[in-house]
Amino acid sequence: MKPLLRSTALGLLLLGVQATACLDVDEVVDQFCLDNPRICKDGGSDAGPDGNDILDAGGLDGGDAGQDAGHDGGLPDDEREPPGWKSVAPMWMRRTGHTATALGDGRVLVVGGSSTGDLSAVSPTNTTEIYTVASNSWSPGGNLGTARMDHTATRLRNGNVLVVGGRGPTGGALGSAEIYDVGANEWTEVSPLPGGARATHAAILLPSGRVLVVGGGSSDADGLNTSELYAPNNDSWTKTGDLNVRRNMLTLTLLDGGVALAIGGYHRNGAETTAEVYDSNPPDGGWRLLSQRMGHGRNGHASTLLPSGQVLVTGSLEGSPGTVLPSVDLFEPGSASWTPQADMREARFLHTATALPSGEVLVTGGYSTSYAKPRASAEIFRRDGGWEPIAPMSSARTSHTATWLESGSVLIIGGTDGGVALNTAERYVP
Repeated sequence: MKPLLRSTALGLLLLGVQATACLDVDEVVDQFCLDNPRICKDGGSDAGPDGNDILDAGGLDGGDAGQDAGHDGGLPDDEREPPGWKSVAPMWMRRTGHTATALGDGRVLVVGGSSTGDLSAVSPTNTTEIYTVASNSWSPGGNLGTARMDHTATRLRNGNVLVVGGRGPTGGALGSAEIYDVGANEWTEVSPLPGGARATHAAILLPSGRVLVVGGGSSDADGLNTSELYAPNNDSWTKTGDLNVRRNMLTLTLLDGGVALAIGGYHRNGAETTAEVYDSNPPDGGWRLLSQRMGHGRNGHASTLLPSGQVLVTGSLEGSPGTVLPSVDLFEPGSASWTPQADMREARFLHTATALPSGEVLVTGGYSTSYAKPRASAEIFRRDGGWEPIAPMSSARTSHTATWLESGSVLIIGGTDGGVALNTAERYVP
């Protein structure tokens, strides 16, 4: 699907806007293209972090700036790279529990993570790497001020990247935050979280340019119900009200209109079946718990925003010692309702799920039984609502990242095969 020019995007925008006052056209089109990066050809910054959902996991790139080159594409834009899995140069370092963020300039920033494959072990690194799509090569990024894993990374409107929390060298959760300056290739520590330390939380960029940080935990035993907003323009944090439910390892998805949807997560009573929304438009709007529950508790799941505006939720680890689920739910924002979908071909948690421009979803890896060996398998959620297995990845992996590239493929990075952390990467071309 070819992206549209800004002029066409403006036409679409004005068709849906009833103006009652003068309109700053450039500002409105910039915001529209920021919120709809696949529609605008010259795009803008990413609309979210590389976290648990599709803007997670890596975020969507801002648009295609010209002809593709090198191993990622290698073909002019009017031609098509053959579909399937493609080899990618390995990273310099093994990583799991890291983040991967598309920078919007044909590069991907990979931050921190652990160098061991044991997810309970604590060996975070302060190193970062940058993948250049055109040359299929890795180069060192600036070192973090604090080694961390299980953090969030959010691309800001100016192109820089905010990293928040995670677990540090001693294993405890971190309350610190840092910003990566893309032009200078260096990190600067910013104001710490006023609500204290958190890891395995979620974060998204709001239309206002502020970053919403939600949930997570200060330990593996329970979850947090706090949320906070970071304003990059003045390096300040604001508390935004408490969630109705404690949520560790939740997912956070930005819906149309600046509404954030927090789904599932776990607390001391197990995986949570509820979701709640935060409207970022009214000041001090707070969180509203949705009345309808999902059919299963969601923990270690993935949430994927579809082009339709609906949200696809896949997989979970439910109960104790834990059952891995293949179940899938679809959230309809208009009615705030959940509809069960066809089960995945395999049960999964700690997998990735990435939206494709076709409206389909690529799901990769994860555990299919409770903390046994991860899977190399992959499958695609088709537009007819069915699941189709595709060729497996080159390696079994979980706790990896999946990042949509502007050249039209999904970049899978790192993770663990259940024994060691991985430095391998691969690409899937739909």
